[in-house]
Amino acid sequence: MNDVPPTFAGTELHIHICGAISAALVPWWIHWLRHTSPDVVVNVSISPQARRFVSDEAVRVLANGEVWIDDWTASPLPHSWREGQSGGSQCIIVFPATHDTIMRLAQGRSDSPALMMLQLTNLPVVIASVSPVQNEISDFWIDLLARRSNIEFVPVVAGVRADDRTVHENGFNLPGALSLVNDKVSRRS
Repeated sequence: MNDVPPTFAGTELHIHICGAISAALVPWWIHWLRHTSPDVVVNVSISPQARRFVSDEAVRVLANGEVWIDDWTASPLPHSWREGQSGGSQCIIVFPATHDTIMRLAQGRSDSPALMMLQLTNLPVVIASVSPVQNEISDFWIDLLARRSNIEFVPVVAGVRADDRTVHENGFNLPGALSLVNDKVSRRS
C-alpha cells in the first residue's frame, strides 16, 4: 500500500482561510503544498476573523499567487472574484471552513468578496469543515449546501482540539481536499 499524499493535479488553486484556530496552521500547509506541487500557483483570501490566527505577511511569503483580505475595504482586491474566479484557479478550497462560513454560504449570503466569489463560481469548491459541533441545525445547512453540484466536503480526520485537548473529528485535511479537487479538476479537463 502506498501512503504518498496527493499532489495537486492542476496548475492553479485558491485557498480561502476562515477564522478558526486551525488557520494558524495554514501557512505550514501552503508550504507543504508548494513543496509537493512546486509548479502550482496558490492564490489565497484571508477572512478578517482568520487574521487573529494567521498573519497576512506569512501567507504572502509562502503563497506564489494573489493574496488578499476578504473585506470590501481591503486594497487591492483582485477583479476576478466578481466572476467567481481567483486568478486562473481551477478550484477553491475553503480551509478551514468555520461553522459561520458554512451557514452563510448555505444561506446564499454574499457579504464579503470571498463569499460573493463562492456564490458566483462554477468552479469545484471543497470545504474543510472545522465546526465544533454537529446538530440538527448544522446538519440542515450542510445538507442544503451539499446539494450544489460543485461543492463537496472534505473527509473528516481525527484531530486534537486546541481548547481541551480531546480528540475530535473535523475536515481540516488538505490531502483529503486535494484528492477531491483532483477528481473534480480532471473531470473538467
